[in-house]
Amino acid sequence: MRIDQLDEYQGLEAQMVRDWMISRGCYRQDGYWRHPREQYHYTDGEYGGLLWEGTLVELSVDFGLSSVQALLREINPRMRKGMPSEAARIAHPLGLWLAMPDFDSIGAKVSIVVSLTHDDDGFAVWHPEGFSLPDSKPHRPELWLFWPADESGNKVRWPTDANGAML
Repeated sequence: MRIDQLDEYQGLEAQMVRDWMISRGCYRQDGYWRHPREQYHYTDGEYGGLLWEGTLVELSVDFGLSSVQALLREINPRMRKGMPSEAARIAHPLGLWLAMPDFDSIGAKVSIVVSLTHDDDGFAVWHPEGFSLPDSKPHRPELWLFWPADESGNKVRWPTDANGAML
């Protein structure tokens, strides 16, 4: 399987990899990112490098992770800040989304499965028995993180346009 076919690769950006590397003690020197123990270096150039499969494999090995997928799960938790676009909400056939307050903004780290409406009026909590709370809409949706989910609450791929760009 190619790395770009993994769900965790969807939406990955070089800056996300850089931020993860900095959090792990890497630093930039002589045009390369250096491992904290200085025995490894990684390409980050004009034509890419940090998103190359080989570089991501090296990072997963050099930092003792079990697989590239484990690395991608750390770098790209697949939650996006703010209410998903109307196009994304319409394109996700089930209409179920994981929603979580942005930990940095609110200080809570709990996710719930929600059914988003096709407008910006908010969302209602989904429960296996069909329970929904009235007035469960976030007062500041820009402080929430979202990702599409299946009927069991598992993350699924983000809806894309015809060119594969995330809506």
